[in-house]
Amino acid sequence: MRYQGIKVTVVTGFLGAGKTTLIRQLLEQSPSNERWAVLVNEFGDIGLDSAFYADLGVAISEVPGGCVCCTTSAAFQQGLNQLIRRYNPDRIFIEPSGLGHPKQIMQKLRSASYKDVLLLTGAFCVLDARNLKDERYTKHDIFNDQIESADGIVFSHVDRYHQEDMALLESHFGRFTSEKSKPVLFISDPMTLSVDSLDIGLMDSLNTFNVSENDSNHSSHHHQYPEPTHDIETQIQNERWSYHKRQNAMQVVGWRWPSLDEFDKEKVASIIQNMSKLNGVYRIKGVFVINSTEALFVNVARGEVVITTSSWYEGSRLEIIGGIEGDWLEFAHKSCAGLL
Repeated sequence: MRYQGIKVTVVTGFLGAGKTTLIRQLLEQSPSNERWAVLVNEFGDIGLDSAFYADLGVAISEVPGGCVCCTTSAAFQQGLNQLIRRYNPDRIFIEPSGLGHPKQIMQKLRSASYKDVLLLTGAFCVLDARNLKDERYTKHDIFNDQIESADGIVFSHVDRYHQEDMALLESHFGRFTSEKSKPVLFISDPMTLSVDSLDIGLMDSLNTFNVSENDSNHSSHHHQYPEPTHDIETQIQNERWSYHKRQNAMQVVGWRWPSLDEFDKEKVASIIQNMSKLNGVYRIKGVFVINSTEALFVNVARGEVVITTSSWYEGSRLEIIGGIEGDWLEFAHKSCAGLL
C-alpha cells in the first residue's frame, strides 16, 4: 500500500527516560535515499536538546518553552512548518518535552490543516521501568498519558533492572492494555529499535511482546543538511543569562554563558554530582565549553550522571528540572555562581 505525506514518528517519555538516545540511534539507521529531521521541544527556554544532535548534522527545528504541548500555540505550527519548508524531509521525528501531553500533539498532526501533508505512522513511549515503583511517576497524569498514547513502549536502561523491576513491568501493563489495543513492548539491552518498526501505527497486527537481541550490525548513513537554526533571542547569545519558571508542581531553572567562558572539567563534574543528589531534582542537562573546540555534555536522570566530551562551537548551557519541594533551587543558584 502506498501512503501519502511526510511520515511522522512521535517519541515521548518522561523526564530522563532516554528519548534523545533512542532518536539518535534511529537517525544512525536512516536510509541513504531518505532525508530525516527532528522537531525537538523542551520544557525550558534555552534550547538545549538540539546540542545533543549537533554531531549528526541532522536538520532540527526547536520549540522551546513547552509550546509543542499546546496545540493552539503558533510556536508549534511555526516550528513544524519551518522544518517542512526548509528541508522537505521524508520523515520527521517529534520529541516533545518530558512534561508534554502527546494526545494533544497527535490530534494536531491528524487535523485537517496537515491532511495530505503529514502522516503519523507511529508513537513510541520511552520508559525506564524502574520508575514504575515511584509514585512521583505513576501518579503523574503526563506519565500515564504518554504510556496510554503509545503504539509501542521502548524500555530504557534495561541493564540496570532488578527482578522486582521486571515483575512490575509485567504486572503494570495489564492495566494499560485491552484485547483490542495493546502497545507493542520493545525490550533489549542496550535499548534498540529497528527502523522497520517505525510505521507501527499503520500495521494491522504485531506481536504484543518483542524481546530483541543486541544487534550491532546496523548500517549508518549521515545526511549533510544546512546548519540547524536556533530560535533563541539574539541578545542572549553573547552574554550571561538565566531564567526560572514554574508550571504546576514542576519548575525549571536555566543558565546560558557565551562561548568565551571556559569551564574547568573537575569543577563541573563535582558540582553536577552534588546537584544530582539533591531531593526534588528530576533532570539535569548541560553543555560546558572547556576550550575553543570542545565541551562537556552533561546528562543526569534518576541521580545517574553521564558526562562526555565532544566537539562544540557555541556557548555553554545548563537546565535543571525539579519539583517544588526541597531546597535544590537555592543550592543550584549558589553552585552555578561558583562554576566560573
